[in-house]
Amino acid sequence: MKVLKFGGSSVSNSENCKRVQEIIKRDYANCKQVVVVSAFGGVTDELERCINLASDRNKEYENSLFKVKERHFQVINELNLPAEIEFGTSKKFDEIAELLQGVYLLEEISQKVKNSVMGSGEILSSLIFSAYLNQCGMNTVLFDSRDFIKTQNGKGVFLNSEQTNKNLEAVKNVEFQVALFPGFIASGQKGEMTLLGRGGSDYTASILAAGLKCSELEIWTDVSGMFTADPRLVSQAQPIEQMSFQEAMELSHFGAKVIYPPTLIPVLQNKINVRIKNTFAPDEKGTLITSAPKSERSIVRGLSSINNINLFTLSGSGMVGISGFASRFFTCLAQNKINVVLITQASSEQSMSVGINEGDRALAIEAVRSEFEMEIRMNLVNEPAVEQDLSIVAVVGEDMGYTPGISGKVFSVLGRNGVNIRAMAQGGNELNITFMVPTFDVKKVLNVIHEDFFISTHKKVNLYIAGVGNVGGKLLEFMKNQYDYLLEEKGLQLIVRAVTNSRKMYFAKDENMLQDWKQKLEEESEVANLQEFVKRMDQANLRNSVFVDITASESVSKVYQQVLNSTVSIVACNKIAASSEFDNYLRIKAAAKKHNVEFMFESNVGAGLPVISTINSLIHTGDKIVGIDAVVSGSLNFIMNEFNNGKSFVEAVKMAMEQGFTEPDPKIDLSGMDVLRKLLILSREAGYKLEVKDVEHEPMIPLSCLNGETAADLIRDLEAHNDHFEAWRTVMAEKNIRYRYIASFADGKANVSLKEVTPDHPFYDIHGKDNVISLKTKWYNDQPLIIKGAGAGAEVTASGIFGDIIRITSN
Repeated sequence: MKVLKFGGSSVSNSENCKRVQEIIKRDYANCKQVVVVSAFGGVTDELERCINLASDRNKEYENSLFKVKERHFQVINELNLPAEIEFGTSKKFDEIAELLQGVYLLEEISQKVKNSVMGSGEILSSLIFSAYLNQCGMNTVLFDSRDFIKTQNGKGVFLNSEQTNKNLEAVKNVEFQVALFPGFIASGQKGEMTLLGRGGSDYTASILAAGLKCSELEIWTDVSGMFTADPRLVSQAQPIEQMSFQEAMELSHFGAKVIYPPTLIPVLQNKINVRIKNTFAPDEKGTLITSAPKSERSIVRGLSSINNINLFTLSGSGMVGISGFASRFFTCLAQNKINVVLITQASSEQSMSVGINEGDRALAIEAVRSEFEMEIRMNLVNEPAVEQDLSIVAVVGEDMGYTPGISGKVFSVLGRNGVNIRAMAQGGNELNITFMVPTFDVKKVLNVIHEDFFISTHKKVNLYIAGVGNVGGKLLEFMKNQYDYLLEEKGLQLIVRAVTNSRKMYFAKDENMLQDWKQKLEEESEVANLQEFVKRMDQANLRNSVFVDITASESVSKVYQQVLNSTVSIVACNKIAASSEFDNYLRIKAAAKKHNVEFMFESNVGAGLPVISTINSLIHTGDKIVGIDAVVSGSLNFIMNEFNNGKSFVEAVKMAMEQGFTEPDPKIDLSGMDVLRKLLILSREAGYKLEVKDVEHEPMIPLSCLNGETAADLIRDLEAHNDHFEAWRTVMAEKNIRYRYIASFADGKANVSLKEVTPDHPFYDIHGKDNVISLKTKWYNDQPLIIKGAGAGAEVTASGIFGDIIRITSN
């Protein structure tokens, strides 16, 4: 027998109820299941709002209650439940309405009434969900938690364990395959409804697991377990596969909202494992909380934080050597029900500080002033000092106490990043290192500590490479040459797991393919299949996986979201995705962000030049790009330079093709589409919404030259227009100018065309296959920021891709 608890988000609507039913169905035939459900997501908050409105004599409570009722009946109707469930639900809402009417008339809320209203959400959800399970053919018995879970003297979370466990013996004698209990609610000694605290459905499940001697407790929520840090603050946060009860309790106490802290007490006492799972991704492992987690794990298990904390300090020379000050201080706080979340005291005894919640600040000041009124008047004790806008950060790990230097490492990395620690506390066993920092610095603190503690000595980077022609071959050569250096100096082990081109693909049988990939692809390959390639990459499920796209294929770009959804990062020199429809560009970026992976495409513009990273750096640090002028086609620039040096235009094109400077289809370059795509990418990375249709586009060559299907057709058409190109030479000589194919963006307008530049223009003297990008920004206004260098060729493009791979793996 096992217990499964489903939170409010898991049963928030009919579709989610169906998801939960499928989860229960998995083990339906194998073992009995005790299911605990919360109220539908947000319902408890709405019921509390109704109570408050009614007590303020605000008739709006009736509308709020009606909306809650409508929501429940919508679920009933969508699940096609029988009429008796509608009747039972309607009757329950009549009871709630009657209680709220009493509150409205009396302008007073008794604890009994508040409990009855607040606990109604679970009663309703359990009634509806049990009926749905029975309708699905599951032998389900609905139990009322109030009949079994008893609290002492009606005081909520003070559980009467002995009576509760005795009551639960009766459940074992009932025939069922699924036993369904409402969470959150219990009853006092006189039978009155009591509540187990917000988040109490977790506690209900734990109580049942302990009382029924179940093998495991599963808590199903909307996240895949407990994370090494809050993923909203730390992009590299990872789910924790296993952790101890002590670690879980520490992280739960210090802000990890996945599990309600009292939950762990009954299961800890009975050594029952707890598994936290994601209702919306049921196949993900989640987090296992156990008394004996596996030994192979990181020293620091996780980071957590609590915001809206004040540092409350009592100080004064009259405190030194005088006994009883601490006792009086903490007693007066306790008498006013002020929760202390951190304690620290100077060894001189001249001050003591505590961390308290922001909401308790005024009450704490008043209480301490009253308690120490005489000492303050005699100047023996100073007025209480309060520092606001602070947060508590906790570094948790059961093994930290056995590893020297953990505290030193934590505070050293904070010091290097300019973080001021306002107070700290640490137990003797170093299970938890806790400190206070300005809330402004919390995100930085969590990230720098996470980076220092959650990267293994040798980080394996698994690479799946699409496109192994000139550029791909150079990339693999670079990686082979740098393999030992990266392993020894950077702790990065680059492993090529698979390679593919348009004809063949090969998946490695070991970690050594980098040494002989070309031979393996030639002799042991199979027919290329992009979907199969991506599918196998997904099924391998290797950590730190990177899909490297070194093609110009639209079909490859279309699998990006599929790849990112498999939590695989992407490095691309393929420009099609980043220059596709703006909404698709955003979806790809959003998919990367959602799955905590990277989508990098530095080599899309300027090959190995740091163009996109420079723009990102400027934007991230508060600058704004206001204008872009760029010669970003190394191939076109090479062609024009050779033309200027006396070659015919068609001869220059042939040279660019032979040396591999053009795209596989040179019409992409000569049509200007390659440059247009690059301008789209630069503008979008600069923060502008730009589509292809927004760019005024003039091809470099006559449109009639672009009608052919093959490279031979292109050469034939260029030769036929030789007079057109020779006329350029005449104009350039007469005007003392040069033609450059320039991409421009300013004032929301984008243009790609052949333009005249004079000798004093920065684009006049551009040699070989160089690119030049001029960025006019808020900071670089009078003198634009210029990025210049080789922008075409296998080596420089491969270096740009390689740089992106290193940046991803170093994050």
